[in-house]
Amino acid sequence: MERSIGALGVLLLADSFLPWYRLSWTVVRYGTGQQTHHVNTATAWHSSSGWSLAVLLGVVAAIGYVTCGVYADRWPTLPARLRWLFLLTGTTGLLVATVSWLAIPSVDAPGGYGFVAAGEIAGGVRFGDIVRDHLSAREVNVAWGFYLAVFIMTALVLLMLLDIVRRADRNAVTSPG
Repeated sequence: MERSIGALGVLLLADSFLPWYRLSWTVVRYGTGQQTHHVNTATAWHSSSGWSLAVLLGVVAAIGYVTCGVYADRWPTLPARLRWLFLLTGTTGLLVATVSWLAIPSVDAPGGYGFVAAGEIAGGVRFGDIVRDHLSAREVNVAWGFYLAVFIMTALVLLMLLDIVRRADRNAVTSPG
């Protein structure tokens, strides 16, 4: 079970470098009508502080949970308490990711963003740039990396919970009483 939890921690870290957020837009050249399509993507680390925190919490939870087995011989009761702490850490990471996703404003107007004539909008931000923590249009711009991370984090939390319950059942059966 601990190997699976460790593997999920590694997968979550790898997933954090995949596209979590994307902007796509079409430019129509004035006069010719020629259309060009553009896409810009960002990882969890580049798009959202909340998502970065969620990944950190999930990876720390996985690493911590796996390392609990190392200290089981020295301090028999400590790993059980720490496993609950790391389960709480992983659950918090999943909640942070979900709340950060829900905090992204929904699509305001159907049909796109409208007409923008300027190459630079303000403060050095160019049209199409993804500005960290200023995300929009959750339904169309959140990319597949985020949804994969939610799946991984859910599996991580469920495996930790299953392992804790199994250990508790095993201890209840083996303890005299």
